Amino acid sequence: MTDAMKPTRRPRRPSAAAPTTPDPVEIAMEAEASGTAPTGEASALLRRHSALIDKQLVLASNEIFRNRIRSIRDSAIAAVVVAFVVALGAVVWSASRASGLVIQPFTVPPELVEDGLDGRAVAALFQDELVRLDVTTDSARPPASFRNDWSEGITVEVEAGGLSLTDTYRALVRWLGKETYINGGLSRTTSGLELVIRSSDGTAVTLQGPVDRPSDLMRQAAERFYERTQPYRYAIYLNTKALTLPAGPERQAFDDRSRAILTTLSSSPSETERLWGYNGLQFVSDGSAREAIAILQGGLEIDPEHPLLLFNLASHRDLLGRNEAAFLAAQRAARSLSNHRNRVKISANRQISVPIMVQARLAELQGDWTQALDLRTEGMSEIQDQFWSDNARRRLGTLIALRRASEALDLNSRLNLEEGTDYYRVTFITPFFPRAEAAASLEQWPQAVAALEAFEAEVAPNLPALTSGARSTFVWPRLAYARARTGDLAGAQALIAATPLDCYLCVRERARIAELAGDRAGADRWSAEARRQGPSLPFAFAERGQMLMARGDIAGAIDFYEQAVERGPRWADPQKYWGDALMAQGDEAGAIRKYRAAAERAPRWGALHLA
Repeated sequence: MTDAMKPTRRPRRPSAAAPTTPDPVEIAMEAEASGTAPTGEASALLRRHSALIDKQLVLASNEIFRNRIRSIRDSAIAAVVVAFVVALGAVVWSASRASGLVIQPFTVPPELVEDGLDGRAVAALFQDELVRLDVTTDSARPPASFRNDWSEGITVEVEAGGLSLTDTYRALVRWLGKETYINGGLSRTTSGLELVIRSSDGTAVTLQGPVDRPSDLMRQAAERFYERTQPYRYAIYLNTKALTLPAGPERQAFDDRSRAILTTLSSSPSETERLWGYNGLQFVSDGSAREAIAILQGGLEIDPEHPLLLFNLASHRDLLGRNEAAFLAAQRAARSLSNHRNRVKISANRQISVPIMVQARLAELQGDWTQALDLRTEGMSEIQDQFWSDNARRRLGTLIALRRASEALDLNSRLNLEEGTDYYRVTFITPFFPRAEAAASLEQWPQAVAALEAFEAEVAPNLPALTSGARSTFVWPRLAYARARTGDLAGAQALIAATPLDCYLCVRERARIAELAGDRAGADRWSAEARRQGPSLPFAFAERGQMLMARGDIAGAIDFYEQAVERGPRWADPQKYWGDALMAQGDEAGAIRKYRAAAERAPRWGALHLA
């Protein structure tokens, strides 16, 4: 069909608009806009809308408040749960780390209870003896290195009735902790009393004794138990006790028992036990410091950077007079102690004392007496172990080296040391050396000889084997030189000839005695040997300068003073000697500079102020 054939549609007429109802809200809004107050239905509708909006706002506000309350409640519950979990974890962790020794009440027959020895009383007696042993054993070994660690103390268990938090915690410690538990029983036999003690690690001790001395039985049982559960500490206890005794069978018996225990430990499958076995064995060996060093090397093969072993190595080398080797070992010990991982290899008190002792010894070997004095003074206030006495005596030496001899002698007489006891008759910690050193610094040579000869007469015969050899490296060289200065050259030469040739102080004094005797060739030879043995140390270089100065070789003396200052930049003596040499050359300005440098290092040296 074509377009022409399509029927034509008639257009629609527009219809009339349908009537609309006015919107009351619009009417009210228009009235409000025009300033005319709405009336009638519009006004009522507006009020209903306003009330509805207010209600919705209140409902919304309440919902927000309820949501906040729920959020706070949920957060509080979560915080309580977290706190409970953390507290529970802390309790579990504490229980798992718990160590120490717990003594349970012993079983006791009724007839002994009537005598006042009930189960808790017997346990308390045993506790007292164990505490005595533990307190008197000054060991450098850290508690964590022991299989049975008693570092948290020795306690008697108290049995509580019913279920309590304490009982719950004790049960948790038993389950997770590392405590050692002891129980036992005391009974009568036909011959007296029998004491049986058992521990949770399988140790058992049975002893018998008289009825009238239960405390003796407890003491024997405690030592037996201590030996079996803490062999290293017991060996140290025996060794310490031996030092308080004069030479004789009793002291030898303690030494022998201590050595046997430590020898067994040094063959243990455990590297830790072997290391500490070697460390203890070096001190109770019947041999010399040389043999002690050989023993100590066994421990250093296990742990070459152990700070205590390195410190002990330096100390033994000092006893042998090998000061250069001691200096190098002390430097290694200082580097080791700077590493926290190495520092915790020793007990807490040694973590305080050993670094002070190491740094002080390094300062002394370089002539830095001011630094050494500061460290020794700090040590007297900080050190609470066996090193206190040694540190206190060495402090006197630093005062004397700083030309404060009268102050040192006064302190020597006031030191809180029981110098009259046997202990100070079997060690080098005596009042004799400060007296000798003070006299030498004041050039009071007869007094120096008297003090050293008193040591030889009163102390030397009782020295143990380990330190008796140090007489030839520590006492004899000083005594020989003091004798030479009193004019007894023959006596000095005879004594110095008995000293070892690998001892730094010995060859230094050989040189000075030869110089006094007019043997310049011998003095030159021994002085060169001293400098070879101590290339890092300043003392032989300064002494060589003094020899050349006395011979009139001022330029040669200055050269050696300069070398001494390079090795001991904080040592006053070569600065002062250098000033003397410059003054002899007429260089007053240069001399004053050296005197001032010396005065900074030894401000109370009267000769400097006179110069």
